[in-house]
Amino acid sequence: MKFNFQDFLLKEQQKPYYQLLMLKLSSTEYLPSKENWFFALEDFDFDNLNVVILGQDPYHTKGVAHGLAFSSLATNTPPSLRNIFDCIKKDYPKTVFASNNLTNWKNQGVLLLNPILTVSPSKPLSHKNLGWETFSLNLLKTLVNQYSNIIFVILGKNSLDFLSSIDLKNQITLKTSHPSPFSAHLGFNDSHIFKKINQYLIKLNKKPIDWSTK
Repeated sequence: MKFNFQDFLLKEQQKPYYQLLMLKLSSTEYLPSKENWFFALEDFDFDNLNVVILGQDPYHTKGVAHGLAFSSLATNTPPSLRNIFDCIKKDYPKTVFASNNLTNWKNQGVLLLNPILTVSPSKPLSHKNLGWETFSLNLLKTLVNQYSNIIFVILGKNSLDFLSSIDLKNQITLKTSHPSPFSAHLGFNDSHIFKKINQYLIKLNKKPIDWSTK
């Protein structure tokens, strides 16, 4: 049965943790705007779910975050995304990054999910433990129960810890360090992880991802 995000959201909205989360958010400023909270999930073709790439929380500068992990509406490329682009270029040197907007990846079945979906301006991780982690865990547990051979890209210890309660035995996992300037040199920069994703997709008789941006 195809996963329906709106049905899932409706069920979560009726749970006490979610109602408490909304109450907390009602009295604080947050990014991105409410209409972009679920941009990674809305209009996503879950029957074509190929890859899950976990971020952490949204960019905390106004006008940057729009609901896709690592993706940016700004013209200046954020440091982590710059390292991602550089990693891709090592294996796909002709890739064109026309913008920092990763919607083209989403449209090919790449779920770019920040487990924490909001943040206070200029305060990274300010919405940690508000309740979004419960929402994201419930989402991912539902997806792994319905689909197999999803490629989970686990970037750094935070993502590894976050996924520790999820049974990934029927999925594919690729692990490396986070692309942040503080940790990219610990494995990410030479991981060839985007090439590895495509190699797995080809083995699964699926179309490889075009990593360019528009």
